[in-house]
Amino acid sequence: MQDRLTFKEILQDLAKAQASGEGKPLVGWTCTYLPVEILEAAGLQPYRILPEPSSEKADGYLDPNMCPLVKTNLGKAITGGYSFLSGIIILNTCDGMRRLYDAWRFYCPSPFSFLLDVPKTVTSLSVSYFKEGLKELATQVEKHFKVEITTDSLNQAIEEANLTRSLSRRLISLQGRGAPPVKHSELLDLLSLGSRTPRSVFNKALEKMVRVLEGEPAGVSNAYRLLLTGSSLDGSALVRLIEELGGEVTISDICPGTRFVDYVEPSADPLFSLSHAYLHKTACARMFDSESRISALKESLLKSKAQGVVYFSLKFCDPFLYEAPFLEEALRELDIPVLFLEGEYTGRVGGGVRTRVQAFLEMLEKNGK
Repeated sequence: MQDRLTFKEILQDLAKAQASGEGKPLVGWTCTYLPVEILEAAGLQPYRILPEPSSEKADGYLDPNMCPLVKTNLGKAITGGYSFLSGIIILNTCDGMRRLYDAWRFYCPSPFSFLLDVPKTVTSLSVSYFKEGLKELATQVEKHFKVEITTDSLNQAIEEANLTRSLSRRLISLQGRGAPPVKHSELLDLLSLGSRTPRSVFNKALEKMVRVLEGEPAGVSNAYRLLLTGSSLDGSALVRLIEELGGEVTISDICPGTRFVDYVEPSADPLFSLSHAYLHKTACARMFDSESRISALKESLLKSKAQGVVYFSLKFCDPFLYEAPFLEEALRELDIPVLFLEGEYTGRVGGGVRTRVQAFLEMLEKNGK
């Protein structure tokens, strides 16, 4: 009980830190392909834009068939929900995000705004191209906020971020150890909160949490082990439903969670190191090389001994909707069943989704998976 209370205390500490922001200007960002180390090196506080599910306000500004996450982002911005931000950085990862950048600047101008282009291929040329984009971002940040981003400050930010990534990996590794001491839904909530929390505070909390949880003995779990992948989730409601129905997400590959960089090498050219590491991280469906992404998912399946895959895609999210049948066909080779779910960014799990998840778990039980 004391360990679980410690976990709750850590979440409360992080929430307090999030509210204070250490007095630094907050800069919103939208995608894990952004090296937030650049902002931290400038003395700014990155703030992940993960809005509460509600898009009604934006329905009159964007096409009805637009990605629900994009509409939710704009809806909150239009109603002043991001007025506390000193700037926004939106990544050119899909057509929807490009339209979000245009609409945000037009309807609710931010003191600082930047659109960062992200290559869809990973080659030596694309790494160099992305580095130039990061260089321009750093230049614009320096100019607007009247700060200096040095090689030393970048490398210091990289080392602190590497500690976050190392501690997060240790925490994630506990998921495959019998009955995990922390549920995956709680893990996702913690990582999401960490994307809005001062790095020094978050690292301190993570160190305390990992030290406590690694000391717990592994329990026994009879739950069906699942891998969760797909586009952005609106919180952990789907994962909590899986856990409630007797399943266990042992590993996930989703944007607001565990799809992050493993390690960045501090160097004399930190922008190149950032460009190389971020482009080589586990790819999402918007990247051109689907084969490498499928291969990484297969490796994760085998390592975690997952018995099935839950693939969630937001409506009108073309990259993931195109990828889904390709992934399902590739996993047939491993005799891994896939449950495909398509939904809105609503914050709720409807009765239809509950029925399908329950039927999927019953199918795994029937087939002896």
